[in-house]
Amino acid sequence: MRLALALLLLGLAACDAAPPRADPKGQQLRAELDQMTRDYAACVDKRAATADVSIDPAGSIAIEAVKACRPLRGALRLKVASFDRLGHPNHTPNQAEAVAEASVGVIEKELRETAVVTIVKRQNLTR
Repeated sequence: MRLALALLLLGLAACDAAPPRADPKGQQLRAELDQMTRDYAACVDKRAATADVSIDPAGSIAIEAVKACRPLRGALRLKVASFDRLGHPNHTPNQAEAVAEASVGVIEKELRETAVVTIVKRQNLTR
């Protein structure tokens, strides 16, 4: 009797598995943000790694590398604003834009600093 009950319970457990949970919009937006951030970083890194480093100072070259990737920065800023509005529905559009600009500004600063380091290393190899 116990064996039959155990087999019945195992059979029901196998048949009634819960369907996979749908991915919430926030997780999807977060994944998109992560990919866009990686793309932006890759753009700046590539520009810093391939720029002519023989004439201009490293800071100027890094600024130009960041400027060349402005379209990716703009798209990232828009996505961050969307993410902010999802998490903070009471934020006004201006508040969401301010949060997005500040967030992307922090990323941009880090990318520029990393680009300067890369460029200085390249300049030191050519001297």
